[in-house]
Amino acid sequence: MGPMAQSGFPDRMIFHVDMDAFYASVEQLENPALRGKPVIVGGVDSNRGVVSSASYEARLFGVHSAMPVMQARKRCPHGIFVPGRHSLYGDYSRRLMDVFSEFSPSLEQVSVDEAFLDMTGTEGLFGDGEAAGRKLKAAIVKRLGITASVGVAENKFLAKLASDAKKPDGIVVVKHGEAQAFLDPMPVDRLWGVGKKTVLELHRVGFYTIAQLREQALETLVGYFGDNFANHLFELSRGRDDREIVTESQEKSISHERTYETDTGDMDAIAATLLDLSERVARRARREGFAGRTVTFVWRNPDFSRQSHARSLPDPTSNSQVIYEAALDLFRGIAKARPDASRSTSSPRQARKFRLIGVRLSNFSQDIQQQSLFQNPKSASNLDAAMDAVRNKFGESAIRRARLSSADEEE
Repeated sequence: MGPMAQSGFPDRMIFHVDMDAFYASVEQLENPALRGKPVIVGGVDSNRGVVSSASYEARLFGVHSAMPVMQARKRCPHGIFVPGRHSLYGDYSRRLMDVFSEFSPSLEQVSVDEAFLDMTGTEGLFGDGEAAGRKLKAAIVKRLGITASVGVAENKFLAKLASDAKKPDGIVVVKHGEAQAFLDPMPVDRLWGVGKKTVLELHRVGFYTIAQLREQALETLVGYFGDNFANHLFELSRGRDDREIVTESQEKSISHERTYETDTGDMDAIAATLLDLSERVARRARREGFAGRTVTFVWRNPDFSRQSHARSLPDPTSNSQVIYEAALDLFRGIAKARPDASRSTSSPRQARKFRLIGVRLSNFSQDIQQQSLFQNPKSASNLDAAMDAVRNKFGESAIRRARLSSADEEE
């Protein structure tokens, strides 16, 4: 029997590595006075917005990421709120990915603090899944000073679930043949692609655990959910996932958002914010040499629910104006829609209000031409190129569009 079979992974060995309370852990590392205390990243100057990260000391009080700051203050009034330092987190993220790349060249970065690694065939270098996982965790602590949780399995779906099973600082190995015992007790909302609405539908027809789903014939699931989603549930409930590691270095999306101090329906103010966000997104895309085909308008309603609406463009772009016009058109369409479809048509119409808005560019192709803006003005406007040049030399605030300056004065 060869080493791969002995390791428990005859076909593939996939790691999912997820840092533990990443932003909060970095803050505690940088400031020893915060260690062992309930640290909450976000909401320093306001009760608006949401928590970006919470240390495990804060999580004991029920605080978690994406929770409204006001709610976090109520649950943990003695929590230490600190502002986010995203440039610092980005530096730690780059160092983290460097560590990952030393263990496997087949690396898929999912976010700033998590990634999938294809560790198939590395047993001769690092040992079996358990040994390799512990070596990787030790390397992260040595190089970054913070901990990670590692899931090891034969596919991405199982590896991600495994990394979350013993947080913080855990390692869970799900060997070939062990998937069913691992999955069966879990609630159905742990299945990839099952959101809040789908969970309610699954519960409505009597499915609460993955085991209950697995026991159903495919034809039964098709009757409830249709062909595509039934097949999705059928495969995942059996621990099957044939997704490959995506090794492209490019980001999956580039986005910028802004949370308002007061819910607003001011069309002009929101349009100005969209212009600023679109320019930030476009500039990042040009800097990385990417062009995106999909523009998404993201928003959060006053009740904290988060939604988005996307549009595909005829051609990939990193042009500020093109992205802005698409985002603005999406916003106008949303603003015209009734936020409450049950509201009587006889009642006076009120402006739809937004708590947060954002712009996202995705569906990238690598735009080699845009890496040299002045040599190839066709791939970005001359204005974009000129503004990039000024900002590169004198800083981000060195030049702004007149409309954005006027908006700042009005505020």
